Amino acid sequence: MFNQLGVIGCGLMGGSFALACKRAGIVKRVIGYSKSPSTTEKAKRLGVIDQVAESALLAVSGSDIVLIAVPVAATEATFKAIRHLIEPGVLIMDVGSTKREVVDAARRVLKEQVVSFVPAHPIAGKEAAGIAHADATLYSGRHVILTPLPQTSPEL
Repeated sequence: MFNQLGVIGCGLMGGSFALACKRAGIVKRVIGYSKSPSTTEKAKRLGVIDQVAESALLAVSGSDIVLIAVPVAATEATFKAIRHLIEPGVLIMDVGSTKREVVDAARRVLKEQVVSFVPAHPIAGKEAAGIAHADATLYSGRHVILTPLPQTSPEL
């Protein structure tokens, strides 16, 4: 059981992950951040997240698992925004559709903190995007390709 899930990017993928974790009872609390305040407010109204974070950094603060669900092109900036609060033992995952750019950015930005990062590519999605389409069953029965790095901590 995780005490807090921090979701950065509360759209379809991040919102669905949060709902699935809540439904499965593996997180006590979900804090979410999106660049659009209306998205996080809607996520809170819909019960997808329990608390709105005013920044990506605040979504990481106190979280023991963090999901990065932003466009691949925004991943490096997200890593830069959160790297100062990644503590040992915190699991950082992404759901980006490609891995090379994401992994290169993680190595460049996270440096020794890359041990906390497990790149993931869920084979899931919908034609419709956005928090309004988040679904706790989106990942059910789907494959998720995990691509841990050689440096990734085996304890994660």
